[in-house]
Amino acid sequence: MTILEEILKKRSNITFFKQDKVPEKKIIEDILEKTHNLMPHKNNLYNYEIEVYGPEHFDEKRFVAMSTVCSTEGKRFRRSNNPKDFEELEDLYDLWLETHNKKINRPEKLKNIHFNDQVRAPYLLVYTKKENIITDKQKESDYFKKGRLDEIFNVENSRKSDMWLIQAGMHSILTTAFAVEKGLDASFCKCYFYNTHIHSNILRKAVKKSNNIAFLLGIGFKDETKHHYKTYVSKPSVNEVVKWQ
Repeated sequence: MTILEEILKKRSNITFFKQDKVPEKKIIEDILEKTHNLMPHKNNLYNYEIEVYGPEHFDEKRFVAMSTVCSTEGKRFRRSNNPKDFEELEDLYDLWLETHNKKINRPEKLKNIHFNDQVRAPYLLVYTKKENIITDKQKESDYFKKGRLDEIFNVENSRKSDMWLIQAGMHSILTTAFAVEKGLDASFCKCYFYNTHIHSNILRKAVKKSNNIAFLLGIGFKDETKHHYKTYVSKPSVNEVVKWQ
């Protein structure tokens, strides 16, 4: 088995991170710098941004976790504007945390409730959309001087392009690989909503109809004492995905 294969085999999406064991900030900085230096970009364009929320944002991440409520019952909270519903949501989240262990039977009221608690990771990366960054080197390039500069860096084109989603995905998997190499765990989350009644500025760019968040990525150490959800949907065969021509 190659080193890369071994690293990627260790990666898995988890639900809980240790809250009493936090990776050094320098390790996270090194991981992000390596990813930045080694990741390819189309035309060297950077129309995405990664917001990093460290351990000091612990309290705010709690509200992000509440915003990840899913399942049929969870839809009620997503659509509500009633503050009392969010008080109930907070109570449900606290109860879910207390009882979410494979050795404990879950209360009936939590039967159709699930939260993605990986967003409370010591380091939470939020992949967001932004206008392209133009470097001085690009401005001096003949390639961009021949009319491509205005076309590619046009603000309206930048907003419409889905290239940022592709680049965010590429960045995140490379970041994940470097994290696993350092003995850390990394877990993705795309299930969340933004509501002003839940006090989290972290998800402010996830406003309905103008969602400028691709996904969230938590980095830290897996909490082995908790029960982690597993996805049992099997993959299609490689031949169903890869078509030799």
